[in-house]
Formats: sequence, structure tokens, C-alpha cells
Amino acid sequence: MSSLMDRVFGSEADNAVVKDCTSLLEQQAVMYQAMLAGHEAVIRETQAVVRAREETVREREAVVREREAVIDALRAGQNTRSLIAPADSTGADLPAYISALLPQLEGWCTLSKALWLVELVSNMSGTRIGEIGVYGGKSLIPMALAARNRPGAMVYAIEPWSNSVAVEQATSAENDQWWREVDLNKIKLGFVSAVMDCGLAGVVKLIELPSDEARCAFQAMRGYRFDLLHVDGSHAEGQALTDVKDWLPLVAPGGILVLDDIGWETVTKARDYLRATCDVIGEVIEDKNVSYGAYRTRPAPRAQEFKTETWANMLSEVLA
Repeated sequence: MSSLMDRVFGSEADNAVVKDCTSLLEQQAVMYQAMLAGHEAVIRETQAVVRAREETVREREAVVREREAVIDALRAGQNTRSLIAPADSTGADLPAYISALLPQLEGWCTLSKALWLVELVSNMSGTRIGEIGVYGGKSLIPMALAARNRPGAMVYAIEPWSNSVAVEQATSAENDQWWREVDLNKIKLGFVSAVMDCGLAGVVKLIELPSDEARCAFQAMRGYRFDLLHVDGSHAEGQALTDVKDWLPLVAPGGILVLDDIGWETVTKARDYLRATCDVIGEVIEDKNVSYGAYRTRPAPRAQEFKTETWANMLSEVLA
């Protein structure tokens, strides 16, 4: 009977083998399930990485589209202008180049003033130039063209291109209203386009900040001084005087500060301050609407020298 049962159901030893195989298969199944779970986790992580990279790609595509829009805007600006090739903007050809270029730039700088600024730059010994109040670059670009061939020359374009900043301090109702409505973003694009057209990308550095914030940034650069600084920012009486007073210490001893519109009533205090603290190089009144002046900073006073006996006398007086 037992042999019959063994043949039908197997012996106890056979059953033990079956149990062992079953247990092994169950263990393998658990291992495979763990492996599958691990693979699923890896797949989920990979999918997350892919989604993150897709998001990065979308963000970069958006940046590309924005830059393409800027390029299109610049090209549209170029289509309305035909700038002379940069190769013609050096040496004896520079005045003729500026004469042809100036009408194509936004701003109020006259040809006489532009050539006057070029002469100042050509005769100065340094390489650091700054302009507060760039607008369309009508005065800055001529200065940059005059400085471009000097090793290490740098021209800082300090301009926020902001309507709200332009009217923070009142001038006149008509003037302030104009500054509220002018499209300064378009003006900035035109300036950047002109800088590139003239081959000045390596010379001109944009500082897109209000005057006071830019001044703080330059003050943080201990010892940094401008060799020529053109102040043509807000003509509100308080801001014009503040610009002159606060920026003058950033002009190197013997350097030049140029002040625009010295004939404006609101700029009179700033002009008088420069007359009192600097040496007047020249003041030009072209007409009632166009005026400017150049002022050379004075050398810093030397520290008083004391002889040994002077120190001894001072000490005896203190101890007496």
C-alpha cells in the first residue's frame, strides 16, 4: 500500500525536493519582483530627468525666441540706416565718418559738440571714459570711435533706459511728459545696433543702472577713476548737482568732466560748482538750446611735510 502511495504521490524525500524547489522559485520570484521594482524606480527617475531636460529645452527655446526677436528688431533698425563701414572710422577719416553717422543716431548732440568731444578724447592721456545719460549714443559713440585704437580703452555707457527713472525728479511739465512717453526700449535697441555696426562691441560697456546706483558700483571698485566723464543725465536741478558732486571724486586728478546744457537754468548750480572746484577748459554756447563745458580736476593737495624739529616743538607744546 505504501509503495502504491509513493508511486502516486511520491515519497517523502520527493516531497522535500519539491518543497525546496518551490521555496527556491518563490525566492527567485521575490528577487525578480525586487529587480522589477528597482527597474521601475530607475525608469521613473529617468522619466523625471527627461521631463526636466525637456523643460530646460523649452526654456532655452524661449530665450532663443526672445533673442531672435531682438535680432529682428536690430535688423529692422539696420534697414532704416546705412552706416559707413568701421574701416573708414579711423585717423583722418574720423570727422567725415562722424559727420555721416551722427544724423542716423538718436539724441541731441550736434556735430560741433561731437567733434569737440573727439578732440578732448584724442588729447587726453588715459583710456577710461564714462557717460551718464547715453540715450541713443549720439555723443558716446563719437568718443568711443576716438578711443577705440588705444590699448585697454573702455567706454562705460551709464543709462537705465527707464521712463520712471527719467521723471523721478521734475524739470518742466512739457519735458517730463515727453520722457514719460518716449519708447526708451526702442532707443536702447538702436544704440546697441549702432555700437555693433561701428565695431565698438569690445570698447563700449553698458551699465544699465540709474546714476546713483552706478556711482555706488564704481565706488566699490577702490581706486577706479575716469580720465574723462561726460555728465548728461537728468537736468532736474537737484539731480544735476548731485551727479556733479558725487561723480567728481571718481574723475582722476587732472582728468576731465564734461557737463552738458550748462545754459539751462536747472543746471546752473552744477556748472557753478564745477567752476569753483575745477579749472575751466572751455565753455561753449552754440545757441540757447545747445551748451556744454569741460572742466579739469585739480591735483590732490600734497600732505604737509614736517621737519623733525617741528614735531619736537609740537610735542613740547602739548606736554607743557
